[in-house]
Amino acid sequence: MNRQLHSPPMIELIKVSKQYPPDVVALKEVSLSIATGEMFFVIGRSGAGKTTLLKLICSMETPSNGLIEIAGQPIHQLKGRHRAKLRQRIGVAYQDFKLLIDRTTAENIAISMEVSYKKPQLIRKRVRSLLEQLDLADKHDSITGELSRGEQQRVTLARAIANSPAIILVDEPTGNLDAATTERVMNLLHKCNKSGATVVIATHDDSIYRDTSHRVLELRTGRLVNPVEEVSG
Repeated sequence: MNRQLHSPPMIELIKVSKQYPPDVVALKEVSLSIATGEMFFVIGRSGAGKTTLLKLICSMETPSNGLIEIAGQPIHQLKGRHRAKLRQRIGVAYQDFKLLIDRTTAENIAISMEVSYKKPQLIRKRVRSLLEQLDLADKHDSITGELSRGEQQRVTLARAIANSPAIILVDEPTGNLDAATTERVMNLLHKCNKSGATVVIATHDDSIYRDTSHRVLELRTGRLVNPVEEVSG
């Protein structure tokens, strides 16, 4: 059950800090180890540093101080094709979506599979399967820019997981969703996790982690704290 307890770290942060000009401190000496195959929740208020943490893990940002390793590799030291190859192993569902709004839903989801040269018939099957699981089957040919925010949010998630990445990073996955759709999204993420993906979810929605058996850590003004320990203490 807790295979992550016996697995080597997939994600390792050692005293990582991130500052933005002129003097904004987003993260302060964060040390964190997330095992291969773990599902992990990082919680906190808006501005606590959750999005910055995800951006550092996927190398969209580089740390001001500290070390970040993915599968034992120091990511911000990798260059060129080595860095690109590592990033292909990471699927990110961004809070601001980053969709191609003039393309169809299916085209947006297919992108990550096309760049890794998957067969067209496999891509079509995977896209339809994900849309079905996220209750978006009727949006296959819809232009993404015409969808509601909740629909765009689900398309973003489908794109992130379409290529079955080793790591899935999800930023506020349920912010625009009702309870039933939230359940669909979380069922899909749990399914990915059971298939072996390491899943990191940044959220302030306590309904998705309230009764979880997975680790939950809180960011407060850029520092990690353990809310469970604080309650019991």
